[in-house]
Amino acid sequence: MKPRIMAFWPAPRPAAELSNSFIITSLQDLEQQNIHGTFQTPCEYAVRRARAIGGKQFSIVVTAYWQGGPRGGQKRAFKNGGPGGVQNWAFKDVSNAYSEGFGFLKPDVNNINRWKRGLQGCFRSAILSGFTGIQILNHVDDSLHTTWRNLIDFDPLQQYGGYSYEDVVVRPAADALRTVTRPSTKVWFMVMGEMGRSLFRHPGSYMKLISKYRGTLARGKVGANVKVGFALHWNKVCGNCFFMPYTRTAQQYNATYSKAFADQRDYIKGNYDLGTLKRVFEIADVLGISHYAPMPTDELNFASFELPFMTTAYELKFWGVNLKGLVQQSSKDFLFSEVGLGGAQPDGRSTAADLQSLAENVENGIWAVYNTAQDPWQRQDFRDYRKKWFYNLLGFLRYGGSPNVKINAAFVWSVGSFDVAGVHPISTSSQGSYADNEIVGWMKRLSAMSMRIVT
Repeated sequence: MKPRIMAFWPAPRPAAELSNSFIITSLQDLEQQNIHGTFQTPCEYAVRRARAIGGKQFSIVVTAYWQGGPRGGQKRAFKNGGPGGVQNWAFKDVSNAYSEGFGFLKPDVNNINRWKRGLQGCFRSAILSGFTGIQILNHVDDSLHTTWRNLIDFDPLQQYGGYSYEDVVVRPAADALRTVTRPSTKVWFMVMGEMGRSLFRHPGSYMKLISKYRGTLARGKVGANVKVGFALHWNKVCGNCFFMPYTRTAQQYNATYSKAFADQRDYIKGNYDLGTLKRVFEIADVLGISHYAPMPTDELNFASFELPFMTTAYELKFWGVNLKGLVQQSSKDFLFSEVGLGGAQPDGRSTAADLQSLAENVENGIWAVYNTAQDPWQRQDFRDYRKKWFYNLLGFLRYGGSPNVKINAAFVWSVGSFDVAGVHPISTSSQGSYADNEIVGWMKRLSAMSMRIVT
């Protein structure tokens, strides 16, 4: 298929590749094991799969965990979230499982070194495989999986249980990267992803992280080919940092956001450093968003994929940040740090109830080892929509974005039912795969033309 060019589309830009990713969720994702008959790490498996289908770029998502913090959903997190909410950081250890879940190891010198060695091996495999661009997307998750990371208020430089977010996540990742990468490899090093409350409450600390690791990485083998920044969720950019009533549509959300911000302006000005916040966006070399916006079922076209960016820009303008202007700067890159279509219900175990639900809740996916019973793409209408969705996303990327946004790269959330290319070890089994080979073929063709002007 050849995407139809709309009349308002931009002057030719370099095409942006739709690339795959590997999500590190545990120490064991970085340690060797038997995977489909070969002895390798899950990271190495995903790297080889992604390179085999012709990808030039790759994202590695670095995930540690917090313990403690507010429980009970978004309302409780809004009320009780605070610097004291996080008690300590932890690494997931799936070799230490028990009936209620997995074990977690608190950081100490030995565990951090083990973590860093694993990251180093993962990053090395991606670099040596020949990827020319790597995103390192750093973030944390809740050890109990009850609170979204975007809602947690913590200072990345403050110690919780004796260690800071920098100590456990950012520094080990930067140290590991610095020792293995090459000057020819472009690196997007995101000091955080989808942690809006933390960023908006502590912009000065994130400014320090960006400046520090820009310098740290530039002194290593990365050289001038590193860009340091951060990524946001496509909406709720400040992590529900002021009260917002529930809304169902993007139009209702935008109208409600405007009124809620105006009504609470005094609270916001008294609790947030708007000048420093604006500055942290300005000094970042790269910005990104998690692209999980609801999409139409019928009128879907490649202009639809501009919506998440426009929503992010709309929210940020209330905070004095001109995102549209920033991303048009030639020196600043903009990424879809995460993008995907999951096909599931919010429980993460069952397929979406119908096509409308699937399209409106793209962020819901199934992380199970592939089995036909839980595969949402067994349904013909879901499978057809998935093709249409990726066809239009690839069309958007083929022209490097739109008049409002220049896209430099985009990364699929490559695990379980999101994993359209089947690169993660759990995405393929004796029963089949979540992959769609026709879409993979389209991705290959876009990879072949990426970094070329498309006319």
